[in-house]
Amino acid sequence: MKRQIRTQLIISFLFLVLLIVGSISLMTVSLVSDHFDKYVQQKHDTTLTAYKNELMVSYLTSNGTWKQSKVKKIGARALQDGLILVLKDADNKIVWEPSQTLLHKATNAKNIDSMNKTTEAIKINSKQIAQAQFSHNDALGYTRHDVAFINDLRISLAGISAFVFLVAIIIAVWIARDLSKPLRQIVSFTQAVASGDYRNQLPQQTQIVEINALINVTNELSRQLSKNQALRERLSSDIAHELRTPLTTIQGSLEAMIDGIWPISEARLVSLNDEVIRLTHLINNIENIASIEHSEDKLIKVDTDLSKLIQQVLSNFQSNLEEKKITLDYHTEKVIAVIDPDKINQVITNLLSNAIKFTQTRGKIIIKLKRISDNIVLTVEDNGSGIAEKDVPHIFDHFYMADPARNRQQGGQGIGLAIVKTIVVAHGGSVSVDSKLGIGTIFTVKLPLNN
Repeated sequence: MKRQIRTQLIISFLFLVLLIVGSISLMTVSLVSDHFDKYVQQKHDTTLTAYKNELMVSYLTSNGTWKQSKVKKIGARALQDGLILVLKDADNKIVWEPSQTLLHKATNAKNIDSMNKTTEAIKINSKQIAQAQFSHNDALGYTRHDVAFINDLRISLAGISAFVFLVAIIIAVWIARDLSKPLRQIVSFTQAVASGDYRNQLPQQTQIVEINALINVTNELSRQLSKNQALRERLSSDIAHELRTPLTTIQGSLEAMIDGIWPISEARLVSLNDEVIRLTHLINNIENIASIEHSEDKLIKVDTDLSKLIQQVLSNFQSNLEEKKITLDYHTEKVIAVIDPDKINQVITNLLSNAIKFTQTRGKIIIKLKRISDNIVLTVEDNGSGIAEKDVPHIFDHFYMADPARNRQQGGQGIGLAIVKTIVVAHGGSVSVDSKLGIGTIFTVKLPLNN
């Protein structure tokens, strides 16, 4: 019977609880030991404070003097508690210390030098009258029953934890083997896909619904990768087209000025400098096209006059239009929109570059800009070679070229329109194409007026 992976995880969790019991047992031992240590330390501190106070009372009741008999009684009781008392006055002279006879009677006082020492100042009215030095062992306060209890608890809980841990491992291995078998098959299949083998498909043969769904998705992924591989195989190189377009524009403008066709003016030099800056931006944007798609490349939106932006792009392509003697019809109305001007400049540049590239000599390009309700509609129409019907659905795919041979001749790399779609979608808009082979193409960009 098929079951969900959730059921399988619940079963694993039930056995995991047993493993947690072992961990809790170890934690319990640690906590008990910690509390015992705190208890012993507290008891130790209380004992030292009690002896200190008793010494102070002895001093006060003796009219500000130290009576050896009283101090000796206090020191003898301290030895019974495992403490060796040495009392010194304010001048650091020994008032009392235990005799060798008393020391030999103390079972914990065989090696005074190795003991821990604690010094307590005895003060009256903030004036130190003496100091009491207590020597003691680390185990002060632990009785034999305390030590035996802690040791038995540690051994018992450690044994239980070890047993539960062993049982949990055995059960976890069994469950993991049952779950991992189909996953291993998927791994082997994906490794074959990674190496470029898309011929096989994974069979559905598990009893777990989620794993069957994973198999279906993996098979679909293999089919999609096979399609994408077929598209990528149509490429011959990288994205040089997107670099050549602005460079060609700059070169055409410079040649026109060198040949004396255009006068060298500050405005044209500024325009060329702007184009160089945009070229730098373009390189970064092409390199990070995936970042744009995932909104990692943030748009810098400002109020922009789109008609002026289009005129600026057209001025950069003037030499290209004159070279092919292409007639340009420009119909726009003044539209102010909240957009990223650099990115939309790139959209217009790519669309116009495509139109010029695929329009024959003495052809015609029509650019229209208008506002429809709360949207801006920009169309770039040409009477060029057009696009085959089978290629239209893929024209905005990365690295797709409708006519690879011709694109290679003209420097295309199949990424310009992909960038157009990426930028337009990032603005919350859409781009579409209507084309007929041998007649021409119309690209339509629709952007929200205020996004």
